[in-house]
Amino acid sequence: MKITIIRHAEPDYKNRTLTKKGFYEAELLGKYLKDFKIDAMYSSPLPRARYTADAIVKYNQLKTYKVFDYMREFDSRIDLPYTKNHLLWDLRPTFLESNLDLYDRDKWTDNAVINDKVKDHYQTIKSEFSALIESHGYKKNGVCFDVINANHDNIVITCHFGLECFLLSELLNIAPSALLNHTCAQPSSVTTVVTEERTKGKAIFRMLSFGSIEHLILSNEKPSFMARFDEVYGDGDGKFDEDDYDE
Repeated sequence: MKITIIRHAEPDYKNRTLTKKGFYEAELLGKYLKDFKIDAMYSSPLPRARYTADAIVKYNQLKTYKVFDYMREFDSRIDLPYTKNHLLWDLRPTFLESNLDLYDRDKWTDNAVINDKVKDHYQTIKSEFSALIESHGYKKNGVCFDVINANHDNIVITCHFGLECFLLSELLNIAPSALLNHTCAQPSSVTTVVTEERTKGKAIFRMLSFGSIEHLILSNEKPSFMARFDEVYGDGDGKFDEDDYDE
């Protein structure tokens, strides 16, 4: 089975939609995936993800998709020593350096900044996503998946960077905080993971690509800087202001 996770196109957070560039990115993505085999498609309920999903089904033979509330962005926040009410990503390097337990897939929730709301939200995603994967023939059992119904289906999920990191953490057995702070899925990017069954009845997921923007490259469209920070301190390349973020 293949799982394709797509981050929504460039967002206009304040108006709960996509920017003009974002709608163009979504159109390019939809055309790029025109002949892409999709057996089932799921989306976050938030407009920026649904507009992106709409552009895909506009061109693809699959004409509908299902919306799951748990696929909305991970908006549960934490209080940090240097700021309050912060998202789980874009943590200061010095904070990460002094909180190495955040990199442990089994113990990251034990860190002092991880509150009960975050833990509950995380468990909901784990439970709901595991049920979805099981409905497609693979049941999580430790680090592997028991094969209930081996298949070559391709399921597509349109969602958000934070949520994508949590889904990948379940598939790849990596602490979500490691993915949240060391990867960047640019707007409208495509990530692909696939099952490998080298032992009969047992499968793992392997990531074939992360954050592909081939659809933008082929159309000479510059990728959005949104979701990134300055390469060198003080560059001023468009650092994301968390105050602009709105569900």
